[in-house]
Amino acid sequence: MSSDILTCLELDKELFSSKVIVAKEINGCDSSFITSCVLGHCVKNKKAVFVILTHNSFMHYQNIGLKMNYNLQKSVDSGFVQFYNAGNEILDKTLANEELLLQDLILKIEKEIRSMQEKHGMVNVILEGVSHLFDLQFTLKDVNTICKVIIDMIREFDNSFFLCHCNVANESDVTHILANLLSHKSNTIVEVESLSSGLSAEVSGHVTIKHPTQKFEHLFTLEQKSYQYLFKLFDRGVKLFAPGTI
Repeated sequence: MSSDILTCLELDKELFSSKVIVAKEINGCDSSFITSCVLGHCVKNKKAVFVILTHNSFMHYQNIGLKMNYNLQKSVDSGFVQFYNAGNEILDKTLANEELLLQDLILKIEKEIRSMQEKHGMVNVILEGVSHLFDLQFTLKDVNTICKVIIDMIREFDNSFFLCHCNVANESDVTHILANLLSHKSNTIVEVESLSSGLSAEVSGHVTIKHPTQKFEHLFTLEQKSYQYLFKLFDRGVKLFAPGTI
């Protein structure tokens, strides 16, 4: 039940160039289901993917993957999927009164991406919970630099994507600034938000999909189209609905 998400992100068709996808979590809404759907797509199609963790754990995605009929551990063992828990490493060094320098973090990420690219010919990258880097004492400039390095690398590869999750607080917060910076570099923006009316048994929230670069692909318009859906989370995936159909 992940096909709806893959279609909206345009990952269900061949990519002839790199693609940057920004998932904006608004008002504390969790968008990790997008990562689970995308990971399932990569596993089933044997597409190499490097996942940088700062929020959820490997076991979180492994357990969800099993419910969605794919086994992340097998793909990790085969080398097609690799996880790097940057959040844990930074926290461990902080507790030990050590410091993980920005350049050291970037060099480690670059090394892992290059290694996978040399082995598989291409590599996709997922950075989940990028906003948590602020909690780990990185500055806006630091975080933007990390994202820029990854985006520049991905743009060297054909048929690859970079998926970045950003939890967005109010407009005066640094996360809002980061989300805007990333959005200007993206091909697709996914805004995930909880229902303003509260919890519902039929709907988990709503999602807005935007494709900023498509406005330059049409001669007679510079407008950016957006597509709005309601979504419902299930154990085995997510289902999208057009507004007013429930």
